[in-house]
Amino acid sequence: MRRVRHVFLLTIGVALAVAMAVMLGGCSGPSAERSSVDRPVGDDTLPRALRATRAVESGRMEVTTTVTGLAEVPDPPPGGRVTVAVHRVAFNRQARRVAVETDMSGVARALGAGEAGGGGGAAPGVDLSVPARMVAVDDSVYAQGGPMAGAVGRTPGDWVEIDRSRLVGQGPGSDTAALVLDPFGPFDVVGDAGADVRRVGDAELRGTPVTHLVARVGSDRGGGAAPLDVWIDADGVIRRLQLRLRSGSAGGTGELVTTVELFDIGTPVDIAPPAGADR
Repeated sequence: MRRVRHVFLLTIGVALAVAMAVMLGGCSGPSAERSSVDRPVGDDTLPRALRATRAVESGRMEVTTTVTGLAEVPDPPPGGRVTVAVHRVAFNRQARRVAVETDMSGVARALGAGEAGGGGGAAPGVDLSVPARMVAVDDSVYAQGGPMAGAVGRTPGDWVEIDRSRLVGQGPGSDTAALVLDPFGPFDVVGDAGADVRRVGDAELRGTPVTHLVARVGSDRGGGAAPLDVWIDADGVIRRLQLRLRSGSAGGTGELVTTVELFDIGTPVDIAPPAGADR
């Protein structure tokens, strides 16, 4: 389950903040399909799709983590759902440039912070309504403190430059850092999928026809396997994946859901180093 855990690093312990504020209690709904089929596919389908995806040179991604099933708590959010984090990624592999913005304002609102920009945090000096940003250009990585800026005596807009090798050596401490070092990291979860991969339908994502596959990640013993949905385009590239981890509580069950979307493949991506960064 190493790759499963990698998908849920969750920036600056936001998942803990959510867990302290709410109790889990439900589940999320299925995706709509144009047609319905149910048949097995070859064991090499997902490994080949992962290789094709990692070969993409430029584009954009969104990695969204939500907690569903909060309907039974006092003053539940609309639909019983909280968006824990949205990571917006742009990348150009040939130019060795990646930009990541992490938005955790959904948690700020869930914790009673009001509208985005209204402040509020999970701990003193932490403002979850402020986005975190990181930019990698060649051998340098630039980072804004974002939600943690106040806790370290900086403003949210301050940039700090560090060597990429230093960040690699110390290990990424957040999803933002993990994505700026390897934007394709979340797709590696398909490497843990079991042999029973099935095609269940065809759909369209952002105007691109895709094939919907389902699999399970981890061991089925004790009900521990996690459902994995993967949507693959005609070139074998993974355009979307969704992994759901179920969590139980006295009030019922809920899910931590991570959805990854890859789009704008091959389009120009303009990523520049920020000016005025401190070292």
